[in-house]
Amino acid sequence: MAGEPAAPGPPDAQAFRRVMGRFATGVTVVTAWFGREVRGMTANAFCSVSLEPLLLLVSVHEDARLLEAVRASGAFAVNILGADQEPLARRFAGAEGGRFAEFRFEPWEGAPRLAGCLGAAACTVETLVPAGDHVLVLGRVRALHEGALAPPLVFWAGGYRRLAEPHAVPAEPIDPFARRAEPIYYDERETG
Repeated sequence: MAGEPAAPGPPDAQAFRRVMGRFATGVTVVTAWFGREVRGMTANAFCSVSLEPLLLLVSVHEDARLLEAVRASGAFAVNILGADQEPLARRFAGAEGGRFAEFRFEPWEGAPRLAGCLGAAACTVETLVPAGDHVLVLGRVRALHEGALAPPLVFWAGGYRRLAEPHAVPAEPIDPFARRAEPIYYDERETG
């Protein structure tokens, strides 16, 4: 019919990225040994999977150099970044703004740990699952590191963000049914 909007086509990669960007995530740097070389990659596609046994999951692009290291070593570490570590996130994402970020790795349980991270999990590879243009790396947690309890770095709507403190709570609770100066309208008709 004339005047009706066209039916939407199948979603494309850009629309998918925009919609998924509405979901705020933490930011990590995943690391692994490749011989004597350290490889690292910024990742926000990361989640805990199981408490018994302790399992976590990281999504890695099939062409990422990190994936070669994870396959070769059979181990990796997930390092959770703090709000002040945005330059490291940029550095390990290959972004220009993070090229000269200072960082240091510490030897750890089968994979290098990023000094100063909020927390880290050392894992052995449980399984690798091909998924489109990525590989889902399921890891069995072998060691945990608790760093400082500080604000995390967050990724949302295509950019790095910091959490804001919540607004102050009013001293007295607000009664939504108290008389107001403005009228409230509702439909009294019965439906059904």
